[in-house]
Amino acid sequence: MTENKHPYSSRKYEIVPYDPNWVNQFEDLKLKIQTVFKSSQIEHIGSTSVPGMSGKPCIDVLVTVDDIKEVENHVTGMENLGMEYAGEFVMKDSRLFRVMKNDTLLANIHFFPVGHTHNKEMLNMRDYLRANPEEVTQYSELKQDLYMKYKDDYASYRKYKDEYMDKLKGRVSGFYFK
Repeated sequence: MTENKHPYSSRKYEIVPYDPNWVNQFEDLKLKIQTVFKSSQIEHIGSTSVPGMSGKPCIDVLVTVDDIKEVENHVTGMENLGMEYAGEFVMKDSRLFRVMKNDTLLANIHFFPVGHTHNKEMLNMRDYLRANPEEVTQYSELKQDLYMKYKDDYASYRKYKDEYMDKLKGRVSGFYFK
């Protein structure tokens, strides 16, 4: 009987030190997205949004829309900007576009409807990390250590990173509900 491999197991990735240019990359993406989604809230999220945070050099963007189904009407407009549509990829009531170059993921553009609980979770995580540099240092060191151990095994990297993230979410939640 063969063992089922996790879909992430052979995914190539790298963890790099914080790059201040990530802010400029986000701003460029935001300007492009605003040409298609004019009145939407567009936020920089993920590791690249936190000064000092090591991470994968992939810009994560959160776009909040009134109606998630409306995204379907703008797929061609986003594709014309060089963004690849991945559909309802992350979770129910979400949409994802990606920016790829030579099989390298440069950006994830996440769409969620106004009021979706995941919006607040992502923004609270970003804001918590921005306000807690000691957590940024600890989390960055963990990601670097995991990368060194699991360079060719993204599934293991994610497994241990996600365990840390589960605990971190508890600290974030406590921070916002004091």
